[in-house]
Amino acid sequence: MEEIEAGGDDDHGHDPGSGNLKFFLSLAVPALAVLALFAWWMAPDPAKPVVAGPLPTDLPVSPIEAVAPPAVAKSLGLEIEAVVKSFLTAPSPDEALRHVRNPETTAPKLETWLAGKTYTAPGFREVVGDSVASNDTAGDVFTVNVRTGDFELREIVVLGTQGDLKVDWESWVGWSDMPWKQFQSERPVEGRWFRVELSRVQYYNFGFKDESEWVSYRLISPDGSNSLYGYVPSLSPLDEKIRPVDENGKVKLLLKLRFPPDAASDNQVIIEEVTGQDWVDLPVPEKP
Repeated sequence: MEEIEAGGDDDHGHDPGSGNLKFFLSLAVPALAVLALFAWWMAPDPAKPVVAGPLPTDLPVSPIEAVAPPAVAKSLGLEIEAVVKSFLTAPSPDEALRHVRNPETTAPKLETWLAGKTYTAPGFREVVGDSVASNDTAGDVFTVNVRTGDFELREIVVLGTQGDLKVDWESWVGWSDMPWKQFQSERPVEGRWFRVELSRVQYYNFGFKDESEWVSYRLISPDGSNSLYGYVPSLSPLDEKIRPVDENGKVKLLLKLRFPPDAASDNQVIIEEVTGQDWVDLPVPEKP
């Protein structure tokens, strides 16, 4: 009988799958080597400085940087603060008038404003932040944030040039040609100047019902205790001048107001004119 040897070629431990493994390894090792070489080639040279690329040109500009006013010189800032402090701590009307512009015309207004009451200095604690300067035909105008003796934060305007700076008293107290209540009771048809806080409003009534003819505004007194509805002709140059850039915003304006001859209400007036800068009465520059 012929004997058949057990195991045949498998006696040497040969695994059929080992050939496939060797084949894959033969492909993987060179591939890894190529990847390593590529990574080394792409890595930055530590001996060379890193050069920053150009910044995108369409990045938004910081609002603060975009509207930041030019800083005033330190010596001018100190002089502005000294004038403000002297005015706010003046112990009497006569002393206060020494630090305001147009003291001769301001004196009778100050007396009327006091209405027999004893003058009390607002007091001074500090100037808050930087003064804001803007050029105007009457000279430099500086709006200063100040904290008074009772810690109230307010704006005060100083005008002039270094060595000749004065406080604008009228804008400080919100002076108007006549008291608001008197204006409403007498209903004058001749224009009177008022310092107001103006905002858009949709209110049409009595002699101002036609929305195609009029644009309506809400006018609030400086102390916030009185208000009127003011009207200007629609699509007029005056409307363009007084309309706030922000439709929901408020602006401080010096306006000339009057009642119509047949006024049916004591709180609806015609806006005749605007002047100055905010509440500051300044000459309007003449057109060349």
